[in-house]
Amino acid sequence: MDVDEESLTSSAVTNSPSIYTYNSSRDGAALLRFVQGRVFNAQNELYLFPADDTEFARLEKNHLIHLVNLGRLYIEQERVQRVLAPAEGEQKRILDMGTGVGAWAIGMAQEFPHADVVGIDLAPNTSASLPPNCRFEFDDINLGLPHYYETFDIVHCRGLSNGIKDFKWLITEAAKCLKPGGMILVAEGDSTLFNEHHDVQEMAFGSGGPGQSWLARALFESNNVMRQRGSNVEARLLGYEYMASCSLLTDAGERVRMIPIGPWQRGATPDEDQRKQIMGILMRQTHVELIKSMATMVIQQGYPPALVQQFIEGTERELNDLSVHLYVKWLYSYATRNNVPYDAA
Repeated sequence: MDVDEESLTSSAVTNSPSIYTYNSSRDGAALLRFVQGRVFNAQNELYLFPADDTEFARLEKNHLIHLVNLGRLYIEQERVQRVLAPAEGEQKRILDMGTGVGAWAIGMAQEFPHADVVGIDLAPNTSASLPPNCRFEFDDINLGLPHYYETFDIVHCRGLSNGIKDFKWLITEAAKCLKPGGMILVAEGDSTLFNEHHDVQEMAFGSGGPGQSWLARALFESNNVMRQRGSNVEARLLGYEYMASCSLLTDAGERVRMIPIGPWQRGATPDEDQRKQIMGILMRQTHVELIKSMATMVIQQGYPPALVQQFIEGTERELNDLSVHLYVKWLYSYATRNNVPYDAA
């Protein structure tokens, strides 16, 4: 089956922990800043990506990729559904940390209408119509979330590590927000790309060469910028290790998925082929948009605009002509909250 690519695209802020409902017209000037025509959050210098409609559209596509990849909103289906099963006298609650466009939170609210769902972010998207059991809050997770301790049955984080100073601390903070028996779900992508043989992809330098990738180079340089701004980019790969070593968590596990960038990989069955084509097309679109989204802040960090434009043009070219077959690795980690008091961690 051919995949039609076009059809797929169809108050005061303080340094104290917050629980603050975001209103775009009231809070835009305080929480957002404008740089070269793009909107960025004004509260966290670690996070490179914009907080505007263009970026929200990219995050929507990214959400669809994970839906197709997992076949649902979450891994460990039976365990998650058991944790969220209705129980007399108990309100089930779900927390989406770094909710972004809010698609995951909205989806969980629809799947589990008996549960209260909270999405928190530095600049949450309020344009979507929310189910009655879902709300978005403004919170800087780096300041801690003591007002949420032992409140939630599920805590979810996806693609959050770039904006976090200490990812190991984040895992512990998320665990503190769980009730005993609750689950933490974390998904992070590896910024190191891999070729079709699952070897590390060679980067392009100078004018580039056969088999080299400008996208791999662009992500490498963007990581350098993140490090300069204080982000521990390597920590994104250590979610499982951090969960396994956290005194508040037990039964940690991880699943690794290699997702094609571009529709170059074929499946063994028609259904699998369609799934890989859809993921590949969406991954191609989101990575082109990703490099463009990061360009402003990379240039601000001192990279020549002409070089950044070379990254963008090279990425578009290689992903359109499929001259380089690329994979991105995503790691889905999970663990269960034990009965150890949160203040013992």
